[in-house]
Amino acid sequence: MVKRPLVWVLGAFIMGTLLAWYKIEIVIVLLLMLAAFSIIYLLFFHLAKEYVNRHDCFLWSLPIILLLGFMAMTEQMKVPALEWVFEEEAECRLSGTITQIVQKSWGLSLYASNITVYLSEEEAYHCENVLIYCSGEQNYRIGNGITVYGQIKKFSQATNPGQFNEKLYYQTQNIDYKVMADEIRITNQEHSPYYDFLSRMKQNLIHVYRNILTEKEAGTIIAMLLGEKYLLDDGINELYQQNGISHILSISGLHVSLLGMAIYKLLKRLKFPFTLSIILAIIFLYSYGALTNFSVSTVRSVIMMVLLLLSAIFGKTYDMLSAISLSAFLILLGNPIQLFNVGFQLSFSAVFGMAVLLPCFQKLFSSKPVLGEIYVSISAQIATMPFVLFYFYQLPIYSVFINLLLLPLSSLLLLTALIAGVAGTIAMPIGVFCIGASSYILRFYEWICGIGASLPKHLVTIGRPDIPRILLYLALLLFFHWSVHRYKKKRLIFLLPIALLILILPDRNVGLEITMLDVGQGEAIFMETERGTTYLIDGGSLDTKSVGKYRIQPFLLSNGVDHIDYVFVSHTDQDHISGLKELMQEGKIKIHNLLLPYLLHSYKEEAYVGLEELAKSSGINVNYFSKGDLLSDGELKITCLHPSMEYVPSSKNSYSMVLSVSFVEFDLLLTGDLEKDGEAILMATYPYDYDILKVAHHGSKYSTSEGFLQIAKPELALISCGKANRYGHPHIELLDRLDEVGSEVVITYESGAITIMTDGKKMVVEEYLE
Repeated sequence: MVKRPLVWVLGAFIMGTLLAWYKIEIVIVLLLMLAAFSIIYLLFFHLAKEYVNRHDCFLWSLPIILLLGFMAMTEQMKVPALEWVFEEEAECRLSGTITQIVQKSWGLSLYASNITVYLSEEEAYHCENVLIYCSGEQNYRIGNGITVYGQIKKFSQATNPGQFNEKLYYQTQNIDYKVMADEIRITNQEHSPYYDFLSRMKQNLIHVYRNILTEKEAGTIIAMLLGEKYLLDDGINELYQQNGISHILSISGLHVSLLGMAIYKLLKRLKFPFTLSIILAIIFLYSYGALTNFSVSTVRSVIMMVLLLLSAIFGKTYDMLSAISLSAFLILLGNPIQLFNVGFQLSFSAVFGMAVLLPCFQKLFSSKPVLGEIYVSISAQIATMPFVLFYFYQLPIYSVFINLLLLPLSSLLLLTALIAGVAGTIAMPIGVFCIGASSYILRFYEWICGIGASLPKHLVTIGRPDIPRILLYLALLLFFHWSVHRYKKKRLIFLLPIALLILILPDRNVGLEITMLDVGQGEAIFMETERGTTYLIDGGSLDTKSVGKYRIQPFLLSNGVDHIDYVFVSHTDQDHISGLKELMQEGKIKIHNLLLPYLLHSYKEEAYVGLEELAKSSGINVNYFSKGDLLSDGELKITCLHPSMEYVPSSKNSYSMVLSVSFVEFDLLLTGDLEKDGEAILMATYPYDYDILKVAHHGSKYSTSEGFLQIAKPELALISCGKANRYGHPHIELLDRLDEVGSEVVITYESGAITIMTDGKKMVVEEYLE
């Protein structure tokens, strides 16, 4: 007999969704179904009669479930007709119904459904859901009909490795567009009394916590209990993340099980009938989920807790793996793209670890209660590790121990905070009296996390593991589970460190790898040798805010890089240094050496001096590069071609550092924002045929002259500039000149990050958005 049918059903559904996500043709899906039916037939009637019987008839439904997953994902991936009507944003009028209201520090986020959008008065377009950003001046209620005037915008797609993918994130929430509201009119005052009551209750609790706790502690409790993070202190959030306890700030199984069982036991003590107690507890759990905006982890926890309570009514045994599978199936049935939601993956992998790995530890080692917490923490950490690395790139080394110290206090923290919040709505002094324990626990949390963050190597940068390694890691965990239950040998524990090594061992470059990042209207180029030496040439942007924090740093960390050996600055325009300044100020990426173009003191402008001082105050070695200087690293040679020590600049662009990069037979020319006078100096002495040219000044027609190109003759020309930038880069005249010399042109706003891998003889070019 095949155990746990729901696990098999979930597996078939996920396989169907993945086939649709990777755009496999329906014909191939039907052939797979036919093959599956054939295998099932053979199992029942020829090959495995001793393993399957009449109770396993559900196997016949698995190909149908696979097709259901395929169709559900295909439907979810359909693009609204509105997508083809405007480029990135447009003025609009839209109407819809408010389904959710989320408080933010700057105002409100309104989630609205059944949307009709008008870009002109003549034609209407329909989409399912939009996210509306607005001020909190009006009193909105869930269920209100609204008309919104403002700008409708598409969500941005990740264009660099490691970059947050806003488009995919909101796809997982079934949100089509965002709208920046200029004016909102409530056209229908109808609202849900139930949701209105929950909303007022939440606001009352927030008011109580802000009055009985410090601002920092109130923000933490409100995030933990009510799911609202707009008051959460940035320092606390980062501190919890660095110590691997940020899950405490999310509504999870701990919250739901604690509150659900507390309500159930309270009702039992009040002599409520058994069945009625469970039904009321389920209603409470649903209400709590609605109160906290039903995040995916909350939905999972509520479903699993409801199944636990219902099993008591029907006299059935609660099986954790089956409950996990059913909750995942129901969530994915509603929106299959949730499969790619980080919250979904972390939430389900954590409980999967507890369901699959925890019993293994209990079988192999002592099952004393005192060790239970350790086994639970380790099981969750092992199962979530590939997803933590995939999205956050770093491992908090001491998180297991910190979780062991702090998690036992979580139940007391949540319970006392809830009691204090409810008591405070009745009488504020009672709330103040009851909140004491919560306040002390929060201070203890912060103290322990402060110690953890101060320990050496508290965060180890691994980088993003590739999908095959993640799948192999998970396969080894399942093999470990199967082996332990079959053989019960303690030596099987060595499978876990083997799996860990497969996951975290770095991949070294074979040769030289160069990546021009998409930073909008700016420039950033990263290089790494096979020895692991790292280089960054420029790093800034005019049109991308916090480019260092949100593009350069995530790219580096996702590649397993938390330090830069050499940073070259071509010149000190903001579109070349704004991100570098962020990295220096933030300090998460250690920079060892900063190389600036050599300038006589009298020609150093404010930005140049400011960058020098910032680097020195950050403990970075500052050096100067001028014509003829060479940096050698094995086969890699980086030679400065411009400016000379005697050069008198006429502008910032004119003194742009020009670097000739050679690796065996491969040659790359980096020209910063070099202008025509600088090109003339180069043409008289240095340039020769180059494999790749980084086109100067983002593709300006005033740089990269015809004569210069006739000498350099690049096979490939790289241009870094922002889409629809105000300068019109790249200019058509420049593109025509490149075409005349036979250069292939790749532009960051079209291709995203551009990566070149070379062994010194051959090169491979990859475009991130291909």
